[in-house]
Amino acid sequence: MRPSTLLELCHKYSIPPPIIPILQNNKDSNASVIPETMERFTDFSAFVKVYIAACDCLRQEEDLYRLILEVAQDLQKCGVAWTEIAPSFTFYAERFGGMAATLGIIAKAAEVAEKETGVGIGLVLSVERQLGVDGALELAHLARRGTKEWKICGRNAVVGFGLHGPEEGFPPALFQEAFDVACGDGVIASLPHAGEIAPGPGEGPKSVLDSAILLKATRIAHGVLAANDIEVLTVLRDSNICLDICVTSNYLLNVVTSRKDHPLPHFLKEGVKCTINSDDPLLFGCDIFSEFELCRRELNMNDDLLADCAKASFEYSRAPDSLRFKGLNGIDDWLSF
Repeated sequence: MRPSTLLELCHKYSIPPPIIPILQNNKDSNASVIPETMERFTDFSAFVKVYIAACDCLRQEEDLYRLILEVAQDLQKCGVAWTEIAPSFTFYAERFGGMAATLGIIAKAAEVAEKETGVGIGLVLSVERQLGVDGALELAHLARRGTKEWKICGRNAVVGFGLHGPEEGFPPALFQEAFDVACGDGVIASLPHAGEIAPGPGEGPKSVLDSAILLKATRIAHGVLAANDIEVLTVLRDSNICLDICVTSNYLLNVVTSRKDHPLPHFLKEGVKCTINSDDPLLFGCDIFSEFELCRRELNMNDDLLADCAKASFEYSRAPDSLRFKGLNGIDDWLSF
């Protein structure tokens, strides 16, 4: 969601706008100008509160259509060809007739946005850990329906099943059954978050390992707490599991002490495939383009390393083959230019 859209929707529905640290410094925030000394989220719960407050602004179908279209427009400006978005609609589904009805609206909105922008869109249904195991199973069955009942430009609307929310007290093992239901036949990719905020003291690497083994992840969002665990690095590399890395997000949520200390280059050196992502641009003030710039400037990543991450974003995606091949060829052309 754009900051301007958030403010407009808050005004539209007479909702006090949430306080977002990055917006206190710069309403037109960009990761390339975020100072190391700026205020960060105090903990993950503070982030969740702001996220839920933003979801509270989605009240009418036109809001969902606007949101999805603006996401696609902003990605188009960054040169993105394919995106797998994970709308946390469990926070607002009741306002739209329930989760199935809301998914249907979002799928239609995604099709409209894809046709207008040319950015391919797939949906990831993500469990909010704090909503419990029963809620996870309900969403898993909905994800299965999503491969049959809802389409985006003729393709299955739902391409992935994720795991979001606070890790503390909610380890991956709790959600193994839900992931088996959703992803058991391989039609839907297993895409959990793990290794961002440990489920318990010292359990960061285990969270990543359990996501790989128990949830059979093909990609894991973040994973940074496993950077120094040889066993986990070996499993990630040998099992061909990709990490979706979000440098600015990890910094602003105090997962890493500074951007320059981020372990992305270390993962790549150890042979772990990684992609570069913006996480939530509204809350972290970045976009895909600025994150690639940051990785070049702060992490000293050269063209070859940046290209490897860009290629992984296609190789590990659920994009149509024609789109994946076009994207990979475009990266090779950029490297040879």
